[in-house]
Amino acid sequence: MPRLTLDLTTSASLLGTEPELLLQFIQREQIPGVLFFDAQPKVSVFTLANLLNTTPEALMEWLEDEALAEWIEEVNEDEWFEGEAGKELYESVTPVA
Repeated sequence: MPRLTLDLTTSASLLGTEPELLLQFIQREQIPGVLFFDAQPKVSVFTLANLLNTTPEALMEWLEDEALAEWIEEVNEDEWFEGEAGKELYESVTPVA
């Protein structure tokens, strides 16, 4: 299930600031949608979207695109095998029943 809050560090990064400065801003401006379940607050994606002057849907889509881009980058660095070489590798790591 997707989370509707982000930690302070991630939220600050999205806003282009440091976590300490964001926390000061949240406390000074009494920003709604910030949850203090423990020492570090969680910021609602609805609050972040409002601060960024966008919609929560657009923000979530952008976050998903960024995560997908990171995964693609990781996979691009993987070694690829085709045809017979792929079959041989598969057989070498697959237990024989």
